[in-house]
Amino acid sequence: MQEKKIKSYFMQQVPLILERSAEEPQGFRAYFSGRDPKDDEILGILAVNTMMSGEFQMGDSFPTPLEALAALSGASRAEICREFRRELKHCLGELTTA
Repeated sequence: MQEKKIKSYFMQQVPLILERSAEEPQGFRAYFSGRDPKDDEILGILAVNTMMSGEFQMGDSFPTPLEALAALSGASRAEICREFRRELKHCLGELTTA
């Protein structure tokens, strides 16, 4: 049950983080415009951005987003990374059409 809750939380964070990144012209969206991000880069972005936003809601079980991500199975982390890449490609596609 805990795995499902953590995965769901980070899946919800992916589009929010990418949306916020649109405000940073030299941010990670621009950095990844020419290449696919690696899993460890994605997980790092999720951990840092979630912590900086102050919206991390699992402090009772996991004090930091990094600990929550580390508690997930490899399959769940891979699914979150796939979703991040999918959303990133969508966002980058919107930039090129604008």
